[in-house]
Amino acid sequence: MTDDNTPITRVLDGANDMLTDRRSFMSGAAKLGVGGALLSMTGIGSAAAQDDDTEEVTDIDILNYALTLEHLEAEYYTQALDHFSERDFESFGSPGMMTFDTNLPRYETYQNYEKIRDHEIAHVETLTQVIEDLGGTPVEAAEYDFPYNDIHEFVDLSATIEDVGVSAYAGAAPMIQNSDLLSAALSIHSVEARHASYIRLQRDGGSPPFEGQEGAFDPARTMDEVIAIASQFIVSD
Repeated sequence: MTDDNTPITRVLDGANDMLTDRRSFMSGAAKLGVGGALLSMTGIGSAAAQDDDTEEVTDIDILNYALTLEHLEAEYYTQALDHFSERDFESFGSPGMMTFDTNLPRYETYQNYEKIRDHEIAHVETLTQVIEDLGGTPVEAAEYDFPYNDIHEFVDLSATIEDVGVSAYAGAAPMIQNSDLLSAALSIHSVEARHASYIRLQRDGGSPPFEGQEGAFDPARTMDEVIAIASQFIVSD
């Protein structure tokens, strides 16, 4: 359970508020660098989608959407691992101690978060290269501010960010036209899902991987839902 003071609740409530306010949503989309083509695919941009002159969404647009999220995730873990020490992750009262009964998994907690960070950096590098190979211009990383104050809030927020990433790939993948690119996107999607499962185990009070989604099928998030969440972490473009 979360309360109104947790980073998760603040972020998700903020996204809901943004979705009901067109001006806030458009501002958030601009911060993310979302172009007119992608914006026309979101529910809030549906009026633009009615225009015959609306630019068609391309695979490069979808890849840049994914790259925007990967930039955010890579910087999120980079900042946290610069801020928190191995002791913060594994000492008395830490996420590692509270999650694992035996020493070996507990004392690999910090290193596993390093692996997650490295995965996100690899995703950024690969998506950037593919976009360039296709003749596109990759979006740049922004400046971010992440609302956590301690290691436990960081872990809670990490679970939410990973869940958003998984659902974002699920929502965008059906729009990809090139089958090779679709295969690559799905391979990233499965890695993000593993991140989410690992991190969920370490949330305060325990959070089984299936909590909140007990069914056999995970829901996908639309672009407007993802934009509303992700743009709250961006303080400049």
